[in-house]
Amino acid sequence: MRLTNREGRRQEFYLGTSKASAEKALERYYEEGILPDETAPEDRSEDRALLFREWANEWLGRRRAKLTSVAQYEIAVRVHLNPRWGGHRLASIRKAQVEAWVREMEDNKAIANSTAELHWKVFKMITRDALQNGKITANPCYEVEGPYIEKTLPYIFSDDEAWALCDAFPERYVAIPLLGFGCGVRQGEAFGTCTDVIGRKNGVLTVHRQVLRTKETSYKPMLVNRLKTSRRKGGIHTKTVPMPDHVLEAIDYHEAKYRPLAAETVLRTHGRTIETCQRGPAKALFWSPQGNLLNNDTFNERAWKPTLRKLGIQHDDGTLPTFHDTRHTYISKMLQNGLPPETVALWVGDSVKEIRRTYNHLLDDQVADHRDQVNRLTSRPVRAQAAA
Repeated sequence: MRLTNREGRRQEFYLGTSKASAEKALERYYEEGILPDETAPEDRSEDRALLFREWANEWLGRRRAKLTSVAQYEIAVRVHLNPRWGGHRLASIRKAQVEAWVREMEDNKAIANSTAELHWKVFKMITRDALQNGKITANPCYEVEGPYIEKTLPYIFSDDEAWALCDAFPERYVAIPLLGFGCGVRQGEAFGTCTDVIGRKNGVLTVHRQVLRTKETSYKPMLVNRLKTSRRKGGIHTKTVPMPDHVLEAIDYHEAKYRPLAAETVLRTHGRTIETCQRGPAKALFWSPQGNLLNNDTFNERAWKPTLRKLGIQHDDGTLPTFHDTRHTYISKMLQNGLPPETVALWVGDSVKEIRRTYNHLLDDQVADHRDQVNRLTSRPVRAQAAA
C-alpha cells in the first residue's frame, strides 16, 4: 500500500502475506484511519521483509574497526537507531522519512551535536552496506544532508593557566599534563609512557604505546603497543616528539620518586585479538597508588577535574576543559609561531589534512602576519639611479 500523507511525503506499508490479510488491514485503515505497522511478516525469507534491526546486527557483527569505535557503533544502534528504525522494513525506508528524522535530531536539544553526528554516521554506514549487499535497491540517505553540527572550539590554555595548573597538580601525576602541554600527546599515550622511550641524550620522546581500557581488555587498563592512528590508511605507528628540558626534568624527578613498575605490553598484530597477541616487557612510569596502570576515570576524577575547579579554569558555559585540550593548546602554539603544519602533524601523529581542517583559523591568522614579508618579496625592485 502506497499513499501520500498530509505532509506530502510518500509512504509504503506492508499489508500481509495474503489477499485476505491485506483486505483486512485496508478495511481497518478505512474504518479507523489507523495505518498498519511498517513491520515485516513472520516469513522473512525475502530481502524485502528484512527489518532494519536485523541488518544492523548483521552489520555490527562484521565490523573490524578499532574496538572502541565498534563499541560506539553498538551503543548508537541499541540506544537510538533500533528504537527509531528497528521495526521498519529496510526496503520501506524512504528519503523523506530520513530527512524528517534528521530534522528531529536537530530540533531535539537533549541530543548533543556529537551524538547526532554519530547516529547519522552509523545509519549511513548501515544503509550503504545494505545497498552494496543487494538488500535494498536505493539508499534512502542519498543526497540527504546530515544534522547540522555546530563547530565547537577547543579550550586553549594561556601560558599562565597552563603553568598554574601544573603548579597546583598532585605531585604524583604532574608530569602527565606537562607531557600534554610540552609534547602534545594524547591522554592514553601519556599514561603509556615507559622508561625506554625517554631519549635523554637527544631530547626526543618516542611514542608508540598507549593505555587502553575497552571491552576487549575486559575494561581493565592495559598497555598496548599501538597508537590511535595505527589502523588508519597510512596511519602512524610510531612518532617522535622534541621533549622540552622542563618536561625531561619532571620525568627524571618522577622516576626518582615513584619507581617505574614492570608492565606487560601487548604487541598488537593486525587481524588478531588482544588475547592472541604476543606480550613484551616494559617499565611504565605512571601508576595509581594501588599499583595499577592509570585510567581516565582515576586520573580525571582525582587529579584533573579537582585542579581545574580549584583554579576556576572553565569554558564560558561552565564546563571543564578536557585533557585533550592540552594537545589543542600545544598544536595551536606551534602553528601560531610559524611551525609548518607538516612538521606539527608528524609530531602529534595526525594527518596534515586533519591539522588544516581543525586549526584552519590559526593558519588564516598567519596570512596577515606574513603580509610585510610577502609585500617585500613581490614588490618592484628598487634600482639605484644611474650616475649623472
